[in-house]
Amino acid sequence: MMWERGIAAYVGLGHSLQTNHNYLQLARSYGYTRLFTSLHIPEAESKLLLADFQEFIADAVHLGYSITADISPQTFAMLGANPSDFSSFKKLGLSAIRLDDGFSPQQIAAMTATSGLDIEINASTITPATLQQIYTAKADLNRLRACHNYYPRPETGMSFPLFTERCQLLRDYNIPVLAFIPSRSCPRGPIFAGLPTLEKHRLICSQLAAKELLASQLVDGVLFGDPLVLEDELAAVAALNPSYIELQVKVVADISTAEREILFAPHTNRTDPGEWVIRSQEARKICSAIIPARIAMPRPLGAVTIDNQDYLRYMGEMQVVLSTLPADPRVNLVACIIPEEKFILNYIRPGQAFRLKEFVAHES
Repeated sequence: MMWERGIAAYVGLGHSLQTNHNYLQLARSYGYTRLFTSLHIPEAESKLLLADFQEFIADAVHLGYSITADISPQTFAMLGANPSDFSSFKKLGLSAIRLDDGFSPQQIAAMTATSGLDIEINASTITPATLQQIYTAKADLNRLRACHNYYPRPETGMSFPLFTERCQLLRDYNIPVLAFIPSRSCPRGPIFAGLPTLEKHRLICSQLAAKELLASQLVDGVLFGDPLVLEDELAAVAALNPSYIELQVKVVADISTAEREILFAPHTNRTDPGEWVIRSQEARKICSAIIPARIAMPRPLGAVTIDNQDYLRYMGEMQVVLSTLPADPRVNLVACIIPEEKFILNYIRPGQAFRLKEFVAHES
């Protein structure tokens, strides 16, 4: 699947052009391709915004970013343009404009047809009626994208059920959707509480927030809403692979070489998994040595097990436990999903590719 990674950077908030350039360059080195910025941040210094914005965007274009600017109807006046004139945005080098609010469905449809830009609608506030009106007004759906809001104030981020509903609506129209994840290292002022789309992501690490959005298959990519994210966060999110779900595990002390070989191989949940377990369809074929029985242990939620030689032809079978199971002398407990990632197990569907990674305490 296509999976976009993006950052946000802003002018008029006290960051120098050189500071922004260094950040854009760093993120680009980790494969980030989208840049979100804004032409209507209330706390930005508007005079500096206009003075520096053109140079900032030119730099981002040179570095190879696809750039979206958040706008409102007032942005046209700030640029000295009328609401049907998009030449100012195109000259700047923008790829897309995101319509935060204040635009009718008919205006949005007209923009997709005449602006020459991709038009991003607000995925957080879209309703079936509004989207149908945009569609009925003969919008060019090839030019229509969607991007969720971010929410600076704690307790105001979206719930996951509402987020799912809005994303699925856009999915039904084949409209690409992006969402924001917060930075724990560099939250943006003036609230300094992160810029997530989902309230549940406000206080978790950025990689785990991105991991959930990737696993949910509800969006086509993620954007850091906060600017100047530190390198370790950029690297952690960049490391996620859209072709499989990755889960971190703590390994038991006496794991054998054969068990380790099975544990860290690529896996796919069987298309007919059990009610209580995820079953690797590859593990038994990977098994290359006898796996002796060890002391049987109870199997809690998130336990990773490998069947030993006493399970006969099932030797080498690897499972991830979804519901607490009792000890079984034919089954070796070899690892456990780390507690904060256990909820990701809910996203491993039948036929879903997944991999396990050994947990290292200092990682984000």
